[in-house]
Amino acid sequence: MNKKTVQFVANLSLIGLLVVAPVSLFANHRDYDDGDGFGRGTSDWRYGNSEMRENIEDLDNDPVEDISIPVLFGVGLKNLTRNFGDQRVGHLHEGLDIMAAEGTPIVSPTDAVVTRMGDGSGSGLFVATAVPGDESFVYMHLSELADIDEGDVLEAGDLIGYVGHTGNAVAAAPHLHFEIRDEDGDAIDPYPRLTQVFDLDDTIEYLEKILDDADDEDELAEFLVTKFRSVFITAMAQDIDLPDATQDAMETIVAPVVVVSYGSSTGTLRVGSRGPEVVILQNFLVKKGVGSASRVIADGAFGPITRQALIDYQASVGLVADGIYGPKSKAYVTSQM
Repeated sequence: MNKKTVQFVANLSLIGLLVVAPVSLFANHRDYDDGDGFGRGTSDWRYGNSEMRENIEDLDNDPVEDISIPVLFGVGLKNLTRNFGDQRVGHLHEGLDIMAAEGTPIVSPTDAVVTRMGDGSGSGLFVATAVPGDESFVYMHLSELADIDEGDVLEAGDLIGYVGHTGNAVAAAPHLHFEIRDEDGDAIDPYPRLTQVFDLDDTIEYLEKILDDADDEDELAEFLVTKFRSVFITAMAQDIDLPDATQDAMETIVAPVVVVSYGSSTGTLRVGSRGPEVVILQNFLVKKGVGSASRVIADGAFGPITRQALIDYQASVGLVADGIYGPKSKAYVTSQM
């Protein structure tokens, strides 16, 4: 092969590298806020800085199948509505919209590594995390981000941010758009795996840390007590110590007054009790519809059926399930009327 031929082959090789290299680079670094979702998987993040890569590698290999709802207050399993795959403008919905009060804390339900955060035109304020099993959890439309950085390692209960409606949700009601993506960045329906809520003692423990790090812990505590007073009444009924700021808010913020037209008593109700206070309790149990409540007749007579319905309700909200309508149960029920 003569000299000119060798030079020609070399030039062709160089041109090939210049053409192929950018294509390869683009394949590993897609536009993160692409309007249809966050299509970057954990396999892509392994090309990032060494510290982030090591933190991701330290996560468990098995995915978390039963995930706690990441909104810390005010959302139960019955409040979730499956909307993955619903038609949206120009694309299909790739996550789960969890309706919640604006400003409610959002926490990581698992150990995680923060891989990306920012403000996208569609997503609004967002946080993306790598989680066990080479999956990613993405949180969108937040009103405020937590004081975290890309590469940070999170534990279950660590703050992600607060519920909002930023980005293309500005005209919608506040909610968390929550996505699960596999290692290739493909969306997975979160609904079947959001199967539990945090235990109340864990919720209060997470809240204490959130308040400690808050810019204004008193303001946040007052907001939460105003919105979710029943949660803290239940915690007190279970002898769970509240954070100081929350305890102060419970003492200073006046609870709504519940007016009943036919009066009430202050005595404990149990099997054999009769009167208008029993009617109030029976109507409440029927309205809540927990367990055997459908069998209750609001006749003012506290019998075995009313007792069982009360037991079912007490158990569902974490009260002592003894079928006795005493001060703690009464305080909780009053807060829910």
